[in-house]
Amino acid sequence: MIVFLALLSAFVYGAGVVLQQRAALEAPPEEAARPRLLLRLVRRPLWLLGLSADVVGFGLQAAALHRGSLVVVQPLITTSLVFALVLTSVWTHEPISRRQWTAVGMVLLGLAVFLIVAAPNEESSAVAGMRDWILTTTTITAAAGVALAAGLRAVGSARAAFFAVAAGIADAFMAVMAKTFSGSFDDGLAATFRSWTPYALVAAGLIAMLLISTAYQAGHPTVSLPIITVTDPLVASLIGISLFGDELLLDGVRGPLVLLALAAIGTGLLMLSRDSRLANEVVGTRQTVPEGT
Repeated sequence: MIVFLALLSAFVYGAGVVLQQRAALEAPPEEAARPRLLLRLVRRPLWLLGLSADVVGFGLQAAALHRGSLVVVQPLITTSLVFALVLTSVWTHEPISRRQWTAVGMVLLGLAVFLIVAAPNEESSAVAGMRDWILTTTTITAAAGVALAAGLRAVGSARAAFFAVAAGIADAFMAVMAKTFSGSFDDGLAATFRSWTPYALVAAGLIAMLLISTAYQAGHPTVSLPIITVTDPLVASLIGISLFGDELLLDGVRGPLVLLALAAIGTGLLMLSRDSRLANEVVGTRQTVPEGT
């Protein structure tokens, strides 16, 4: 059930990516990383539809994370890019190329090998001490802040890349908050809303939404989408291992096989990211942001 919920969440997220990408590209570049970017986008029906897909996807993701470990759920969320490819192909009535199918196959095969060989614990609980929470939050905030600052000084594809790194980190931390929030329901509804978890989740969600919209608005979806897709599960899995004690089996021959699986996933995503047709399908015929903004 955990795997099914994670894959269903990825499908819905993929639909949201397609919708929001089309809407965000029309925003002026000077609104990057500023709250008024969201104020502009909330007036666009297409973006709101994409946001609705994100809400549903998040609900499914939170349900998967209620008992599921971050090292299982978040890597499966990477298939959202695959679903985005399929959905845009259906939307534009254009077939998926052989190169794209090869990339999709590498991503899916890599995920399958990773889950089988590394045998990550499927279930985990969001239990950690306050000192560990403070250290994790400080580290994540610093890393995202450095990437955001670099993006504000960069231009062109580098700008999109730095923003995407910050967005991926923020999205990963939101997944961590979602797991913590969903786990707090075990103590009862009243106790949940007396704790810090729902308010931290809202704050993390708003920041992630702003950074993701900023990454999309910077253009270059062939850069931003794969980086967000890879950064999110990588950071979330590292947090799961260090904060919640999630485990992977890497002894003996398992270690090299896991590295090969991760390389296959990364290569597949890179092939998708370099496919200009995928970018055109995601962006559609909408106005693009000029190079160098």
